[in-house]
Amino acid sequence: MIRVRKADGRLEPYDGSKVLRTALYLGLDRADAERIEREVSERVYDGIPTSEILTMIRGLAEEVRPELSHLRDIREAISAMRPKPDFEDYARIILREVGYLVEPGRVLEGRCVSHEIDGIAFKGDEVFVVEVKHHFNHHTYTGLGTILELWAALEDLREGYRLGFHPYAFTSAILVCNTKISQHAEQYARCKGIMYMGWRYPRAFALSDIVSSKRIYPITMLKELPADMIAKLGDRGIVTLNQLIKLRANEVAEILGASIEEAERVREVAEKILSSPRQS
Repeated sequence: MIRVRKADGRLEPYDGSKVLRTALYLGLDRADAERIEREVSERVYDGIPTSEILTMIRGLAEEVRPELSHLRDIREAISAMRPKPDFEDYARIILREVGYLVEPGRVLEGRCVSHEIDGIAFKGDEVFVVEVKHHFNHHTYTGLGTILELWAALEDLREGYRLGFHPYAFTSAILVCNTKISQHAEQYARCKGIMYMGWRYPRAFALSDIVSSKRIYPITMLKELPADMIAKLGDRGIVTLNQLIKLRANEVAEILGASIEEAERVREVAEKILSSPRQS
């Protein structure tokens, strides 16, 4: 039996369906994805690191889609975002895309203390405290402590509302994070009725699925765009490729402090990504 070594050192059986899913996620059609799965399955060896498998998949995929050489993996790109303000802005955009009205973060008074919240979301008669959690290491789990703190803040804010300290009658909370959620955190969230959006789960509310299906790709996917330029865009609230291509080349050049030619090249790469086959 061929086993693969995970980032945390654990060994688990090699699963070719994960290779196929990753190839499809990179925007390849089914035939190319299945061919890559066969090639990878022939090359793997017992104990191979998952990072080596991903490099192998990406190299084969770039032969089919050369533009991938200009891009980071979506998960890595999201992890490379600045937690504030970029990922918080990005999380609010994600929530709007799935039907929530979202207000920016602010400080609200609870009964006991004030709380700096990352956003307020509305859907139907429900009002949610939005908590955004970002990890630079996408293998890090979002743990129980985050959910416990969110529940405590929600309860204090509910009491603050009853005392007239703020105008929001919160019914629950939503956690948006860029990593997986620990089993205990997930169990507690379900018990308390807190919604959560993590990487790849829960189904129908998974960050990975929403980003892919609605093509909400972060600016950080552009490998060749330096961090200082990404920061300049983020300072203007521009954190997605869709936002970028809505700007004229001269506007992009002004924000980046770059030439018109360089700005046009950046926009061209972004447009090419957004017009390529949908990642799934």
